[in-house]
Amino acid sequence: MHQLTFARVQALAGIAAALCVGILPVNGRTQAAQAVSVLYAGSLVTPMEGPIKAALARDGIEFEGEPGGSKKLANFISAGVRAPDVFIAVDPSIIAGLGNRVASSTTFAQTAIGVAWSDRSAHAELFDRVASGVETLAHALQAPRLRIGRTDPKLDPKGVYTIEGMRVWLGDAGAREILGDDENAAQIFPEEELLARVETGEADVGFFYKTEAVARGYHFIPLPGKAAMAEKITYALAVMRDAPHPEAARNFARFMLYGQGREVLERAGLTYLTRADSR
Repeated sequence: MHQLTFARVQALAGIAAALCVGILPVNGRTQAAQAVSVLYAGSLVTPMEGPIKAALARDGIEFEGEPGGSKKLANFISAGVRAPDVFIAVDPSIIAGLGNRVASSTTFAQTAIGVAWSDRSAHAELFDRVASGVETLAHALQAPRLRIGRTDPKLDPKGVYTIEGMRVWLGDAGAREILGDDENAAQIFPEEELLARVETGEADVGFFYKTEAVARGYHFIPLPGKAAMAEKITYALAVMRDAPHPEAARNFARFMLYGQGREVLERAGLTYLTRADSR
């Protein structure tokens, strides 16, 4: 049987130790495994966990993402429950509320709110008629036994924009006729679960941002006119002051604002601002 030399044993031990700490020699140099931790608005889950994560992996960067309602994630940061490198939220005021926990922030893109549905919806044909102009959206949203999904306005800006947009469109009484109370438990789902609930047919139609509906391949109709809130619904990216991986945080921000991440999000239906507002 072939016997290992002492030098080979030492070499194998060195490789094992390197694997344990995430460091391996590459092209004669020692390279540390990189990671970036990102809390992000759940409306971005499809592109973030798909093409963006894959693109970062090809560059040797491990993407550690956690989606959720922007308000809920901000509360985690404020309470010290989470300490991410980067935080991406809908509504720049949520990031501003974190004060000196933020090193820098950029408001970089916008989207619209509307309704989306999958082909599995029990009311898919009804909303297909809306899309073709045969049926009105207001009438379709009042269909008997229609299961509507939306997010909690206490935890997610989309829940707030849903109510606000419906009131702009139909007035207080008209919005209440379709949505019920602001916190109607029969309609509210966690931000990170609503897309899946529509995909499985548990909800027939949901209120979504355009970007998440496009990225998921759902049918989407924006709320009419100013009710779509396109000028108000904006995304902001913050690099955190105490980022565990500060260099990775800055690189990720450039990737999202100017690089391949931007290309991915634009294909997913997000509209980047001509001049990003940085602070």
